[in-house]
Amino acid sequence: MFCNQCGKELEQGRRFCTFCGAGQVQAPGPVPPPPGGPQVPPPPPGGAPSPKGSGGMRTSTAVILAVVLILALAGIGVGLYFGLRKTGPTGTTTSPKTTHVTMPELVLPTIRSEKLAYISGKDIYSINLNGADRQKITSRGDITDFAVAPDGSRIAFVAAPGDQRIIFMVKPDGTGEQQVTLPEKGLAENPAFDPTGKYIYFTRVTPTQQANINDARPFSMDFERYNIAKNNVDHVYTHGGMQEQSIMGLYADPASGDLYFNLYGSDWPSSTPYVISLGGTPSESVYMPMQRDTGGYTAIAYQLTGFSRTGQYSSYFKATLTAQQNGEGQQESACYKPTGSGAETVVASYTPSASQQGQVAGMEFSHAADATYYYSKVQSVIGQSTFTLGFFKGTAGGGSGPINLSVTVESADTSITWHLLPVK
Repeated sequence: MFCNQCGKELEQGRRFCTFCGAGQVQAPGPVPPPPGGPQVPPPPPGGAPSPKGSGGMRTSTAVILAVVLILALAGIGVGLYFGLRKTGPTGTTTSPKTTHVTMPELVLPTIRSEKLAYISGKDIYSINLNGADRQKITSRGDITDFAVAPDGSRIAFVAAPGDQRIIFMVKPDGTGEQQVTLPEKGLAENPAFDPTGKYIYFTRVTPTQQANINDARPFSMDFERYNIAKNNVDHVYTHGGMQEQSIMGLYADPASGDLYFNLYGSDWPSSTPYVISLGGTPSESVYMPMQRDTGGYTAIAYQLTGFSRTGQYSSYFKATLTAQQNGEGQQESACYKPTGSGAETVVASYTPSASQQGQVAGMEFSHAADATYYYSKVQSVIGQSTFTLGFFKGTAGGGSGPINLSVTVESADTSITWHLLPVK
């Protein structure tokens, strides 16, 4: 027989041309097999590909369909993978900001010495711990609070022009002032550096929540984190259900990186420290619960003031309301204790009074030595808004005593704020 397309001679019964691959028209009726049974024709010389035809078309179609099916299944798998992880193909997280907080690795800075930084006349000053070299860091006249970076390279402060609360950042020599928050976003307060110094935590009351406060409705407080290198703000957590309450004091634990704050009520004593667990999905819990009707006390409340350099100790104030036969007595004490487990150590105690004479005004652990702490007492009061503070130094497990440092501060709102300023 001959190919009905190219005319080449083919073996009898060939369905495809071994030269051009064209399908052949078969004569009516069956074609008898060659003697000896069916034979598979040998491949053409030179190892040429098998001839194409209707059978070859079906094989190619099956292969193409299989490939398409595999790719489709792979695409569905990739889509499910990234959808469940809420990530883009490049691995960039696109989940909501409030669901996960990444904790940077802590590397403790080497601190050579320390100074004292404090607010007087609504500006920040610094002074050596021996009382020498007093310097004015800011010249704004509207600063109400501040925090110091663990390595002393930056100071974050709250400025209060009018009814606004705006957080700024400045170097310890007063240069490089930079605005961190926008007033139109709400009232930003309680700045606190994270243990690595890469972030500034703060609280914020949005305009919507401020309207709730003005209308005596329940409101929420947002916790935010400012990335210094990227110059942007991420939302961390929202504490809701507040009414006739306030948050004062924000601290990050160097050991865990978790965030702590003091929640105040409208009575005395009422402060309760809370912890916001980070490093994943933030959640809050009471850290030091208030105690009522315990033994000879009708109330015991705590106000956290910070952590030691490595997080081995926490410092706090303890306010007690004592039931007595001749009335009720009040007392406040500056204390510390190991953060894991261990006994409480009372550093100093005083009875609150309108004059603030003898009051313990601040307690803080050193940035240079884990077990060293400082605290101050009001030595004298001049008028209604000028105070002379005397400073004391102690070690955990040991005693404490006065150091050669006293400063005079002017505080119109009778609050006294100071922090240790590390020097590298």
